[in-house]
Amino acid sequence: MKKIIVFVVLILVIIAAIWYYNYSKNKKKKSEIVYLTDSSQRQLNPPDQYRNPNDSTDIYGSGYFDYRDNIESYHMGYSKPRDSVYKVENLKAFEQLNLIISKDTLNPGPYLDRGNHYQNIQKYKEAIADYDKYIQLNPYNHSAYQNRGTAHERLKHYEQALWDYNKVLELKPDDTIAWFNKGNVYDALENPWQAIREYDKTVQVDPRLAKAYYNRGASWEKVMNYDQAIENYEMAMKLNPRYWDELTKKIDYLNQIK
Repeated sequence: MKKIIVFVVLILVIIAAIWYYNYSKNKKKKSEIVYLTDSSQRQLNPPDQYRNPNDSTDIYGSGYFDYRDNIESYHMGYSKPRDSVYKVENLKAFEQLNLIISKDTLNPGPYLDRGNHYQNIQKYKEAIADYDKYIQLNPYNHSAYQNRGTAHERLKHYEQALWDYNKVLELKPDDTIAWFNKGNVYDALENPWQAIREYDKTVQVDPRLAKAYYNRGASWEKVMNYDQAIENYEMAMKLNPRYWDELTKKIDYLNQIK
């Protein structure tokens, strides 16, 4: 009887040992799989501090101003004007605006709306004409100057665009978009040092605007101050992870050539 009990106990011990061995092996394998997955995630995705962007772009609306997706593709996006955006997005509304203007030529509002419509369909000269009329009737709306400046910028009327952006800042000194767009104009005029000064003011007014750091980094890169360029690119990535893939490559390149 004792021999039978010992034999049964021995069998149970062996079974338990086999189970524990298999359990430990599977646990280790599972742990390795999780680690490899996490490692792959780290290679494909930005670190945790870049996954919760603090970029303030959405405050203004993504279409309100321009930025460079990279140094070679300046002004790729289409800038939608402020105020009344898409109020006149269809032909019927546009025809109604024409009718309103014909009946009351001294009402400024429809000129701004129609100017925005023209700018939305890239008829910048017509937009400028309507903004001119609106400003003649109401010279104190900073948004009208901003919109007209954008239209001038599209036509590469850079001096007129700067005049309008400066007027915006006269009426509203803390207008982030006007400071930012001035930086873009000076960049287009091949004046990176002045562009940097405008971007400096932009981030002073709004230190969370990733696009401003991006563009300032590009301007620093143009004057071959690569340390400053890298610093700004890193800040842009911290604020907005959409720049991660592009700017990590750029930073690696700048570190090699500096």
